[in-house]
Amino acid sequence: MTDNLLTLFCLVDGEATSNAFPVEIESTKTIGHLKKLIKTEKANNFQDVDADDLTLWRVSIPDDDDDNDLPVLLGSVLEKKKLKATTRLLKVFDTELPDDTIHIIVQRPPPVHAPVPIRASTPLPGYLSDESRPGTPLSGDLHVDITKITDKFFAPGPIANFLDAFVRGEGALPGTTGPIRGLPRAWRRGFGKAPPSRPSLLFMDLPDPSMPNSASRNLAAGSILELVKQNNRAVIPVFGVSGCGKTRAVIELLSQHWGFYFNASSDDWGSGDMITLHSTVQDHLKDTRKSFIVDRQANNAYARKTTLLLFLSRLLIFKYCLNVPESGKTFTSARWALLQVCPHVLFKDIFDILFLQVLKLRHHPANDLLDLIRNVYEDTKECLIKEGCLPNIKEDTRLLVVHDEAQFLGDEFNGSFQSMSSSDETPRPLLSPILHAFRNIGEHQLTLVTCGTGLSINTLFWVQSSGSGLKDSSSTFEYLEFPGWTDRDSMKTYISRVRDCLQDEQSKQALNEYLSQDALNMLYNKFVGRYRPAIVAMERIVESNDPSAWKKTIEDAEERLVSWAYRHIKGNLCYEILRVHEKQNKYKELRLESIDNMLGLLMYQRCMFGNHDLVLKEVNPELVEHAFGRIKIIKGHAVTVMDEPFVSLAVQNYFAAIDPYFAREVRKRMVKSSAIEQGCVFERFMMKVFSETFNTRPLSEWPHQPAISEMCPALVGKVEIVGWREPGLEQGTTHAMMSMEEFMKAHVKHGSTHKNMPVAPFFFPKSHLSGPDLVFFIRIDGARVVPIFVQMKLHQGSSNFSENDWSEALSTVSAPKIEDHAKDFRKYCPDNVYISMIVAYPTKWAEALLAPSEVPKDSCGVQQVVINVSDNNFGDIFPQEHVEFIDRLKNARKRTADRDDSTTECTKKSRS
Repeated sequence: MTDNLLTLFCLVDGEATSNAFPVEIESTKTIGHLKKLIKTEKANNFQDVDADDLTLWRVSIPDDDDDNDLPVLLGSVLEKKKLKATTRLLKVFDTELPDDTIHIIVQRPPPVHAPVPIRASTPLPGYLSDESRPGTPLSGDLHVDITKITDKFFAPGPIANFLDAFVRGEGALPGTTGPIRGLPRAWRRGFGKAPPSRPSLLFMDLPDPSMPNSASRNLAAGSILELVKQNNRAVIPVFGVSGCGKTRAVIELLSQHWGFYFNASSDDWGSGDMITLHSTVQDHLKDTRKSFIVDRQANNAYARKTTLLLFLSRLLIFKYCLNVPESGKTFTSARWALLQVCPHVLFKDIFDILFLQVLKLRHHPANDLLDLIRNVYEDTKECLIKEGCLPNIKEDTRLLVVHDEAQFLGDEFNGSFQSMSSSDETPRPLLSPILHAFRNIGEHQLTLVTCGTGLSINTLFWVQSSGSGLKDSSSTFEYLEFPGWTDRDSMKTYISRVRDCLQDEQSKQALNEYLSQDALNMLYNKFVGRYRPAIVAMERIVESNDPSAWKKTIEDAEERLVSWAYRHIKGNLCYEILRVHEKQNKYKELRLESIDNMLGLLMYQRCMFGNHDLVLKEVNPELVEHAFGRIKIIKGHAVTVMDEPFVSLAVQNYFAAIDPYFAREVRKRMVKSSAIEQGCVFERFMMKVFSETFNTRPLSEWPHQPAISEMCPALVGKVEIVGWREPGLEQGTTHAMMSMEEFMKAHVKHGSTHKNMPVAPFFFPKSHLSGPDLVFFIRIDGARVVPIFVQMKLHQGSSNFSENDWSEALSTVSAPKIEDHAKDFRKYCPDNVYISMIVAYPTKWAEALLAPSEVPKDSCGVQQVVINVSDNNFGDIFPQEHVEFIDRLKNARKRTADRDDSTTECTKKSRS
């Protein structure tokens, strides 16, 4: 029986891989048997759960020794399969399983007795032991009920003692130990304690109004603060790529301006009270679904009321802190921000504990709750002014409400809520009623700061109008630039700030050894651009306690960021591409093709020239949302830039995994390729350009002299490419597969098939015979079919195109040369018209060259229509992103040629 024994490594959802446990079971057994075995193996974990209530998921997650303290969340695992109890294991698992791999994730059933996660339902010993379900009426009097809750919560005991001491200036983040001592140490909610030697540089050197140097360290934080100081903003959306420094920016912002911090992620900074709100609303929606009617107004009301209670619980703790004797001497906005961002590190998640109790007030009318909250807010603000806590505020100063990781709310329960505007009943996600609840507290009381990587740009625009009909004084959306590492000096300056935080010379010397100049050079070369990847690598280098470990640590950090093998990990860029696909499957109206095209262009350029930069003239929200493009402000305009080496490396890894043929061919043809080979790939690139152009814009509308409609009225109408297929399918074929005549016959006579096989829409003739570079057919108004013969001239510089050049190019797409490839090509001009197209770009005509407006038909009655595409009209004909790419292509090729010329010249000199 041992021959069919399986050893499966299992992991409970939400736990670190270090907690994985093996289970041995015969492959002939079922998943139901495996559930029982797991319950027996983890009796303490599942003592309150029946085996049949467990859900098992088939996964394949590498167990990385360097990261075994991070929790694995089922929601972040893209490749998983839910297993049925009746399925035999031998149908799911091979007898030889991969080593160092998690095979099963065990999911607990959702809690049924409380609308909040189980972790949050346990009261503190001796405190708040009321077992009643949150929301159970305490009495009919709101003020009696709130007094009962606050008296219990703030009674003498651990919570009150902690808050009193914290307000007086006691309590701080723990510091690192080991060779480099004294750097701040913290960990995200749900991740478990960080190792003693691992710093959290996110909290290094934060500004504090009580200190001499209280200016912003983060450029974006300073920009947001300037907007805040205008004191007329209802909403400030913060949009930027993952890892660019948004969270650091808002923490700095709250350190300098009074406000409130909420985080919607299940495993991040801040309190878990927003997750409790999410769970509470989720339970309500589950209950209401039984009626089979979506009452968005009722859902709005429920979510708004729950949000008001969330804010009430936060206000009550803030007010308590301000009322601690002599709070004005020690309690600053920086201390309050730290308490909100790291409650679980400093003590316990006191905000979530109180919110769970305040939820019992849900049975009271919304208007009564709103009046109560407005009164508590006014009292709290008066207390803040009276105590003189720094920074001082005025009566009309707006306090901030920061919603970090707001993308989790911007896409949650989409369609269950609606806009509060009477003229707009568009379905909205959970974020909409949450923002409305905050804005409904008072017209000029709060400024909401929404912050999140995956926060859709469309969401950001409607965010500005979410509220009780209140109008923001600013109708424009400002893009903020998060510059990141701009050069090596910026990274050296950052390390200097780290060094200044250290208290002893021994630690400073150790930092110099761990983060040597060689280490900084490698960090910059790998992670130039956004902050987080390099800072995470720095933290791991410090944690290693080994000054020689920097190289492997940086390589591992890059691997985790860009490798296909780590695509199950949140933050991995291959994971982000897959997330785009998942989002497209969920929302069919989204266009995924443009993102894939853009990433393909980036890989093309990287392989061809070693360039990593791709600059778009406008902001491309999808690229930013999914961690590939950064926003930069260039000459006052916001643009998307893909200029980070690790991004192009991740794209290459992605295509190597999902489309190895494409990746292999691009690398083979581009690396040290000749001008002819580069031209061949350029011709293949033009397939995408022509596909998008002809399928979206009528040929007769192209800017051209003379007008195309005048040269040939038969070309007027809606155009489609004959044989064009969905993106992702092969679009081109070559002379090696069939002759040009066979290609033309297939599309004209046989419905785009040859020998019962579909034929691609584009054809590449033999290159050694003079003739067209590319051939395809267009169909006009679903009836008229016209072949197009294209000659492409991609110039490296801005050289002019003379009449002689034009005549030579035209000859290659005229009848005599075409006949060398397809002698009877006129048989496949069913409407007695063919197009000879010259694409000469980027260049200009040396003199006016006009295609004749009336071309006589040849002896066979077939008309040749000549279309010229050059610098004069290229940018007005083809999609903008392709025009920009070819412009960069021209410059990159010129730079490459210049480098080669320079190298040749140096070689000649050295030989002489």
